[in-house]
Amino acid sequence: MEQYLSIGEMAKARGVNVQSLRYYEKLGILAPAHINPETGYRYYSLEQIMILDTIMLCVELGIPLKHLKNYVNEDGQLEFEQLLNAGKRLAKEKMQKIEENLQSIDHTLQHIHSQKSFLGRTGQYTRSIIPRCVITVPCLQTPEAKAYEKCLCGLFDLAREKGLHATFPHGIISSYRHGRYAGSRMFLEILPEEHGEAELLPEGNYICFQEGREIHSDPAKVFSNVLEANFDADIIVSSMSPSTYKYDKVILEFQLLLPHG
Repeated sequence: MEQYLSIGEMAKARGVNVQSLRYYEKLGILAPAHINPETGYRYYSLEQIMILDTIMLCVELGIPLKHLKNYVNEDGQLEFEQLLNAGKRLAKEKMQKIEENLQSIDHTLQHIHSQKSFLGRTGQYTRSIIPRCVITVPCLQTPEAKAYEKCLCGLFDLAREKGLHATFPHGIISSYRHGRYAGSRMFLEILPEEHGEAELLPEGNYICFQEGREIHSDPAKVFSNVLEANFDADIIVSSMSPSTYKYDKVILEFQLLLPHG
């Protein structure tokens, strides 16, 4: 049996465990070259080390091992170039996904930093807010927590369907026309470069007010001191992003865009 490696020697040759080799055998991608009929001991040929190297490459590239058979031609030869090209495509996709996640993290960090000096303010105050790209769906003005989370999950699903990259800020936009409530939409912010698929909340100076989510006052009453009797307005009620987060202590910020001039 000198021409063979025991299962332990094969595992040691490439730093894998014996259980992995048994799993590869079960998948049908690395069967032992010889099995002792009396003891059941498994042995591998030296040539099979290259097959093991290929399997480990697939693991590194993220190619499902069950698909490895797709790269074996009719003559039983491994289409190595085809395998590497597939791995290259997967690696690029992973890099793109990582870059998108980093952009989402940076956007949320920007949100946290822009609010840090205002978090915990009492009474009304004014702050400048950059343009925000959002996707929206109709909702109740003050939905219960379970209904809110269900609607928010729907927005995340919608973002994925459209290939958009959602960030964490979210909330409700309440519209008032001629002084009357005209409906609400839940919004979820997405990365700004994707504004072609989204609604743009305008940049500007906003008069703001904070309160706990469990209160959630009527937005028009919050700003009754600055709204005229026959007004048109979209009042944004957005989740704030503190440095530390506690689910039952969510702070909402009511935001009303001040007119120019």
